[in-house]
Amino acid sequence: MERFAAFAWAGLLLGCALLLAGLLSRGTPLDTRITALLPDTQQNALIERAEQRLTGAFEDRFVLLVRGESPGQLVDDLKDHLRDASSVDAFDDDLAQAPGSDLGQYRYRLLTESLANADSDAWVKRGLNRLFTPGSDANPRRDPFGLLDAWLEQRFEGPIQLTDGLPTVNDENGRWFVVSGQLSASPYDMGMQQPLMAALSDFRDAHPDAELLRSGLVFHAASGADQAKREISTIGLGSLLGIGLLLWATFRRGSMLLSLLLPVACGVLFALPLTWWVFGTLNLLTLAFGASLIGISVDYALHLQCARQLSPRLALTRLWPGLLLGLVSSLAAYLAQLATPLPGLRQMATFAALGLIGAWLTVRLWLPWFSPRPHASTARIATQLDRLRVPSRAPIRWSLLALLGLLAVVLIATRLTANDDLRQLNPSPDALIAEQQRVQGLLERSTGSRYLIVTDEHEGELLDRLEALEPSLAALKAEGHLAQYRHLAQAVPSPTTQQANLAHVRQAYSRALPELIAQAELPSDLLERAQAPLREVPLLTLDAWLEMPAGRADRRLWLGNTTEENPDVAALVTLGDADDVAQQALRQLAAPAHIVYQDRVATLSNHLARLRDQIALWLAVAVAGLTLVFSWRYRGRVWRVLLPPLGALVATLALFSALNVGLSLFHLLGLLLVLGIGLDAGIFCTEHPDSSAAWLAISLSCMSSLMAFGLLSFSATPALHHLGLTCLVGLAATWALVPFARAGTRHVCSSPNQP
Repeated sequence: MERFAAFAWAGLLLGCALLLAGLLSRGTPLDTRITALLPDTQQNALIERAEQRLTGAFEDRFVLLVRGESPGQLVDDLKDHLRDASSVDAFDDDLAQAPGSDLGQYRYRLLTESLANADSDAWVKRGLNRLFTPGSDANPRRDPFGLLDAWLEQRFEGPIQLTDGLPTVNDENGRWFVVSGQLSASPYDMGMQQPLMAALSDFRDAHPDAELLRSGLVFHAASGADQAKREISTIGLGSLLGIGLLLWATFRRGSMLLSLLLPVACGVLFALPLTWWVFGTLNLLTLAFGASLIGISVDYALHLQCARQLSPRLALTRLWPGLLLGLVSSLAAYLAQLATPLPGLRQMATFAALGLIGAWLTVRLWLPWFSPRPHASTARIATQLDRLRVPSRAPIRWSLLALLGLLAVVLIATRLTANDDLRQLNPSPDALIAEQQRVQGLLERSTGSRYLIVTDEHEGELLDRLEALEPSLAALKAEGHLAQYRHLAQAVPSPTTQQANLAHVRQAYSRALPELIAQAELPSDLLERAQAPLREVPLLTLDAWLEMPAGRADRRLWLGNTTEENPDVAALVTLGDADDVAQQALRQLAAPAHIVYQDRVATLSNHLARLRDQIALWLAVAVAGLTLVFSWRYRGRVWRVLLPPLGALVATLALFSALNVGLSLFHLLGLLLVLGIGLDAGIFCTEHPDSSAAWLAISLSCMSSLMAFGLLSFSATPALHHLGLTCLVGLAATWALVPFARAGTRHVCSSPNQP
């Protein structure tokens, strides 16, 4: 029966290999998104549509700022490099073009506040200044008072100006030339990322003295992809080499080394294609995290082969219960992540769980057929390690352990804090983040992470409500509490306002225009020709504005009908950086039912906090449940099983408390892994308390797991760094506590017949 199962397992692995080959041949995409770690938030359809609208408006666009000698040539050369890379679909050549020609017929309904409050003498003075100012593009018949120019100057003022036909922005050190556009593919498409980054690198090489700033999701995605690739090679390869050297130094047999690494290879072969197939894509973070699978999957082979090396006549049936309990406890630590609504973590958990199952089945079905010859050094190392146990009658050591435990509990109770900062998910280098912030600051653009949603039954009333927000928002900006904001009523006044503007303009034309014509000595028939367009003036609608070239950027602000069944319409007010005063004011503005304030960063941080609480609760429940199970099996020896894992949890939390490290979701995920590996160690030191083979396997398991998981502490991805640091501390504490768990057991030196 076991022979049949071994062949069946080989057939299943062959099928996995064929599936992996098929996925690779189809070019199934790798996912580089760090946002895959973010939760699937349950929010209403309107907020979800707003998120999609803002994300779509930002994610496939880019902005570059360049300056240096011969700026016109620099801009042309930069565009040529990007065109040759086939990474850009179109450039925004009309970035700073004013919509004067499109708005000409609506000019009489567009009135600035200063002109609305001006008397007839002020209107006449403005008209005379326009007529007699050199270089002024005044047209006394079409727009004698410059209504449209005043409107455009007020409503469309911004940092972007045209210099020699090219859009520019200024800072304290000079002028930057703006190159922006639409990407030819998704910013996460590695086939587009690589040529784009190569084109920018070639441009820098060709113009070493030029300065270049970048802004856009594509640059963060490319940086994350490169970082993940580096970590796959460094963490995975470093773990593999470290574990290989550790095992070689212990067993000194190539055949033994191969038998230990075989479960690792089979576990990865089993997990990789199945995870890829189930999720449809594979996140590079999963591969980086999966590199840590090497450390724990070799654990099962270690216990089996150490027992066979040091106790050749030991019946293998004595090992299987402990190995099965070790698998179950480790799976419990990983599968807890399946309960989270974080797609990336669910994928990591699936990969790890399948990998562990694959490694365990390989050990159970294949390794009994492999019998490498023992090496004398293995027994010597086991004998030396076996001396590391704490006597049951060593009051100083036990008192010191109790004192440290008490101190740890006090530290945890008084100093442990939480940290749910969303920035722990951002793996981008500080330099790239600084570039992005500088570009956004110069262009005065918001990131889209903070906004208001305003709804109403009709489009006109919706614009009225947007206008009602204007004084409060303008005051927050003027006082420096709010960086910037944008809404549709800034470009399209409400019908009520447009009608009032038209009435005011007609009155001004009837009073001020005759005086202007008289003082300027213009032809008398100009009065009739200038007033004629005022009789029929079309209403500027949202649809008309959004169809204009200048209005395309505002399409992201229009949500349309709130739902298919509800005729209400909705629009966005995008907001820039806001301090505490502004955030409090924005929440007050959103008090009415028709206004919703959404801070995406704060919302997601709250989700992470709730997830952290859920994982902490699950951890406590898991510990309580496993304690009951182990109490039933081990009775009075249950403390030996629980001391390594629980002591490691307490030691890790105490160290974080002492160092003021805020506990995050990813620290807790690391604690789950420590719990699984610690329980594995506790189980085997209790199942085989006098076995030097078990202690050798536990030591090698802790060291190999520490190499695998601990190496994640060197990850530049903050989430993986937190997880790795937790495992580094926790696994070291686990190994240090095992001698206490073995205290009082009979000290039996290694021998060929040791049970």
